[in-house]
Amino acid sequence: MKAAGLRRRTYDFLELGSFAGRAAAFFEYFMIGLILVNLAMVALETVPEFWAAYGPWFHVFDTVSVIIFTGEYLARVWASAEREAVAGDSPAKRRLRYIFSPLALIDLMAILPFYLGAFVSVDLRELRVFRLLRLLKLVRYSPALASLGRVIFAERRALFAALIVMMGLLFLAATVMHHVEHEAQPDKFGSIPAALWWALATLTTVGYGDVVPITVAGKIVGGFVMIFGLAFFALPIGIVASGFSDEVHRREFAVPVEVVDDFPVFARLPREVAHEVAMRVRSLAIAPGTVLAHKADMDNGLYFVMSGEISAFFKHRTIPVRSGDLLGECGLISEGRHQVAAIARTRCRVLWLENPDMLMILSLYPDLVGQIMAYSEERLAELVEEGFLSAEERVAMLANRQDWLDRAAS
Repeated sequence: MKAAGLRRRTYDFLELGSFAGRAAAFFEYFMIGLILVNLAMVALETVPEFWAAYGPWFHVFDTVSVIIFTGEYLARVWASAEREAVAGDSPAKRRLRYIFSPLALIDLMAILPFYLGAFVSVDLRELRVFRLLRLLKLVRYSPALASLGRVIFAERRALFAALIVMMGLLFLAATVMHHVEHEAQPDKFGSIPAALWWALATLTTVGYGDVVPITVAGKIVGGFVMIFGLAFFALPIGIVASGFSDEVHRREFAVPVEVVDDFPVFARLPREVAHEVAMRVRSLAIAPGTVLAHKADMDNGLYFVMSGEISAFFKHRTIPVRSGDLLGECGLISEGRHQVAAIARTRCRVLWLENPDMLMILSLYPDLVGQIMAYSEERLAELVEEGFLSAEERVAMLANRQDWLDRAAS
């Protein structure tokens, strides 16, 4: 049981990152810094003066880095037994599935060249190009790169259509320029494949100048090709930029589903409920003294407290709301749907599910309504035992429960 608990804590520490606490966030920043310094070292090793003066130190730094990367890789493989299981699964199968996952393969490729150097008689500096694969490890630690990947996948059809248009324009420009310039410059425009280099350099507005039209007709065609290049080759950039902007504005960054799944309210529900919530919640980092909700607020939605402590105020009484608690469920069942006032006592990390998204999820997963009601009953009972509420106040709040259930069902 102790080993299982340690494995779970290791999994949360490595996979949830900053959501698992300050130590995990520091580890993320440390690994990002280590990866960037490794890339800088790869570049500096190519400078003869630096290599002659600091060659042994470069090797020591690379060895220490590989030890850290190897320890991280082995820890992730060991803790991967805590990953989401499927029917008939076992810890060994989950580890094997993780080992062949894209991120795990990237981690392996980042350290493999170092160990291959011990068995292959080559200059370690010749393996520096493979060490650049460590740059790919940033995908794990950068939510922006993950968001960019989602945008490219979501816009794949539009990008493919733009690619077809670009290829057609490229061949059209090369064909026209071949017919116009092949007599004046047979060595440069003597065939369509030879003219493709000029067309590509011109359409992308690079214009190397090694191949240029010299006839009047060729210059006119070249001018039109430049103009069309500005228009058509900007299409993919616009598609990706627009999708990335929408992704960034939709939420600050992705919230791991494991973070949402750890809350008790989702414990007895299918995992797809946590997936849906994770896609829609916003992660908020709140400084001490920040007002999270006012007494007169209505339909704020739900707040999942991940870390820190928040004070909720009910009839001039202070009620502590700590890590793992929900905030906002009492407002759902109270008369008038008014939220209690809440203020952050310490630095907090909160997941906010806004009211429209919450109502949509409740309509898709009606069982979540019962879970929220059960949680609110247990929470109110605890508050009565701790002396924050009276039994009469608890009964009065629960009396409004049916009204909220009817609204949620509709």
